[in-house]
Amino acid sequence: MIIIGLAFFCTMLKGQRYPKRKITKDLENLEGFSGAFIGFELFDPEGHKKLYSQNGSRFMTPASTTKLFTFYSALQYLPDNLPALAYVTQGDSLIFWSTGYPLTLHPEHPDSTVVQFLKKQEKKLYYYSRPIKDNRFGPGWGWDDYGAYYGAEKSVFPIYGNSTSFLLNGATSSYETFPSHPGFRVVIDTLAGTKNRVLREEMWNEFHITFNPEKAKNDTLIRPFRYSDALFLDLLEEATNKKIQSISGFHIPNNYQTVRGVKADSLYRWMLQDSDNLFAEQMLMQISATQGDTLSTVDAIDQILKDQLFPKTVFDSLVWRDGSGLSRYNMFQPKSITALLTQMRAILGDERLFALLPQSGANGTLGDRYGGGSSPYVFAKTGTLSNNHALVGYLKTKKGKTLIFTFMVNHHAAQTSTIRKSMGMVLKKVRDSY
Repeated sequence: MIIIGLAFFCTMLKGQRYPKRKITKDLENLEGFSGAFIGFELFDPEGHKKLYSQNGSRFMTPASTTKLFTFYSALQYLPDNLPALAYVTQGDSLIFWSTGYPLTLHPEHPDSTVVQFLKKQEKKLYYYSRPIKDNRFGPGWGWDDYGAYYGAEKSVFPIYGNSTSFLLNGATSSYETFPSHPGFRVVIDTLAGTKNRVLREEMWNEFHITFNPEKAKNDTLIRPFRYSDALFLDLLEEATNKKIQSISGFHIPNNYQTVRGVKADSLYRWMLQDSDNLFAEQMLMQISATQGDTLSTVDAIDQILKDQLFPKTVFDSLVWRDGSGLSRYNMFQPKSITALLTQMRAILGDERLFALLPQSGANGTLGDRYGGGSSPYVFAKTGTLSNNHALVGYLKTKKGKTLIFTFMVNHHAAQTSTIRKSMGMVLKKVRDSY
């Protein structure tokens, strides 16, 4: 009887597991997965065992999971307190320049470090716009993203997140902007829309507002502005109430000083949890600023790969073009992401790493997804481009294990919400079975 009971118990436990054949079946048959190209890896770091792998060596579009590579690189090059501005004094003059820092007067994470420093200066202020190789957008970005909140332009010295906020009231057809600038032209469309809306002309700062008169509640819409050094200086002069002159032909000396901004982990958390594209792009700019005078995404990535910061298995499998993952040119193998996740956890530890990542049902891009009751069980980075969705990170199982997973669904025709739902079903089964 004891033997029969043990056999039944073992059979029952085995039945509770989520074996490879069932995972494979779900990846083929769950809603939205049919016809898509799916990469899925499940790794047990404690047992150093790959529990499942499908298309682990195939190149796939990573979307915003690219930000994990940017984040890990920034950890290696940037100090614990980020440089917000660099400067040197010469006689009665103070000459300053950018470090690539993206938080100056940012609308959602405002930092006044630069403004307060310049406000208290009694010397004449001169701004040197250091060289930059990057265009406003990265290679492989969608050209029509220029007007979306996530499409803020890369720049030498971001200010206000390179965006302006529109506070709209449909009931009164009124608006306020912050920051405001004489170069911002606003046109009110006469026809009512189904919602309050702000659109911008692509190459200049002309904004078109459509109101919905029935929407009495205020809407705050953030829209990127067309960046220029002249606009930057105007906005900075207004914020500091100081006259600032632009200079050229300046060579950055070795004896410059630095004004420190926020702690690096704060920027990393905001970038990862909210999937902020400008923060990610400017991180690569900040890395390049530590290597030379010129700000350059390409130079930063080349230096990162030259220094061999990633696990050895990753280097031959990276087609890496930007910091944010907006580029369609990026291609990573799922196994490379799994290797990076493994190394990140080994270096940072669970407490620090999980606090930086989005958490299921708790915050960031996972705030309303994969709810696990009062205790989040997924700590992961999302990535979404049209017809491509990914989720990569760490999963806590009911049996107390922490597993690493890479889940990439490329070229799907279903709604992204459908893909997320089906991915959630797979992850829940993993949580309950391992």
